[in-house]
Amino acid sequence: MIDAFKKMIENWKDFNGKTSRPDYWWATLAVAIVETIVGILITVLFAFAIGKESVALGIIGVIITIAISILAVFVAIAEISMIVRRLRDAGFPWWFIFANFIPSIGQIAVIVMLCFPSSDTPIIDFGGSSAPTAPKAEAPKPAPAPVAPVVDVEPEEAPVVAENGWTCPSCGATGNSGKFCGSCGTAKPE
Repeated sequence: MIDAFKKMIENWKDFNGKTSRPDYWWATLAVAIVETIVGILITVLFAFAIGKESVALGIIGVIITIAISILAVFVAIAEISMIVRRLRDAGFPWWFIFANFIPSIGQIAVIVMLCFPSSDTPIIDFGGSSAPTAPKAEAPKPAPAPVAPVVDVEPEEAPVVAENGWTCPSCGATGNSGKFCGSCGTAKPE
């Protein structure tokens, strides 16, 4: 509990990191205990000052109250930064902390979000998260061009070169002038 409280105080201005669930709840418990003890002590001090009608104890109580109020502002900033880090660790955007301002259900919703386990991927992502996004779909690749079948031609079966082209050894088509047969697509034998 003390370590979690120390982490909260040390990271009082870190709104970008993450805070684990146990660290958050132990630090929250430590803050609640300290606030309760300080509140009881100040109440006793003022009650004693009023009972004894001591102006000096009243002034001391006011000075202590002002000092504790300044420390309370610092602790409140540390708690807010810890809540932001915890929301981010649970997979929610940081600005969900503003749900606290929704009457009746806002604070309950934030408490429920703070109870979620740590997550590497965002549960709700509106584009403001620095978490990795899904890979973009690639454009489909074009189908490869059909390849003509390879035909083994023995030397005695060499194609007959006609005066107007060559004869295909596969289908027998004559008059081919390019590197492939115009009828079946077989490559011209060399």
